[in-house]
Amino acid sequence: MEKIFFTIDSAGDLPKEISQRCCEIEVIPLHIILGEESFKEGVDVQPLDVTEYVDKTKKLPKTSAVTVGEYIDVFKRLRKGGYSVIHISLSSKMSGSHQGALIASKEFENVYVIDSLLATSAMSLLLLKGCEMRENGLSINEIIEQLEELKEKIKINFIINSLDYLHKGGRCSALARFGANALGIKFCIESQKGALGIKRKYRGRLLQCQLSYIDDLVSEYKGRIDNKIAIFAYTPGISKENKKIIKENIEKNIHFEEIITTQAGCTMTSHCGPETIAFLFITND
Repeated sequence: MEKIFFTIDSAGDLPKEISQRCCEIEVIPLHIILGEESFKEGVDVQPLDVTEYVDKTKKLPKTSAVTVGEYIDVFKRLRKGGYSVIHISLSSKMSGSHQGALIASKEFENVYVIDSLLATSAMSLLLLKGCEMRENGLSINEIIEQLEELKEKIKINFIINSLDYLHKGGRCSALARFGANALGIKFCIESQKGALGIKRKYRGRLLQCQLSYIDDLVSEYKGRIDNKIAIFAYTPGISKENKKIIKENIEKNIHFEEIITTQAGCTMTSHCGPETIAFLFITND
């Protein structure tokens, strides 16, 4: 029987619930650069380290892709263990990690790289479905074919509290940042075919904007959401009480068999800043 192993970039923010139920998976860490030092995401640097660094230095951390050599080391070890490998990479439109993984895969037989065109825990939803296919006895070619189709059905939207981090990262102007912050505008960002763009704008208290964001997504995709599983991801700064309120609002809008609540990792925190939330799910059309 074919032995299939899944790997995923750390930017996939793999929740513990998924890592515990899926065997034979490995997270490959991206690099987070704080000042002159480079750290491995999720290994020796955590999201709170990112926000504390920004508060202290007023500078944004840099993120760096996994190197080709690091991918080769992982793929070589797994191939020696007799595994065929499916790697789920961060969107090629957001990072060079996909290209690095692709180059490394050419050194081996039976190592396949999927450009998820996704980010954060939306990638983990794709991984979970791949694990389910493996458990159901699908071949590696069947799994890859189905995952390539499925990734188009995974929706990634998130709402950010402030444009400060995007401004520090050169992704918005000082004027846009000032105007949004002065007027209390919160932006809903959507990933379409791997690239990010503004989907909606909300105005008012953060929690109310976040609840409206959930309501609008459920309304937009009404009758088209796969209700087996969803992920509610957040960056540091969201209070325990507000997390509870937001999750209850998701449950009120639509019944999922399972909703995983998880803290997003350093990559998402570095780009979006604190108090960002993401509601991630799969559509059935």
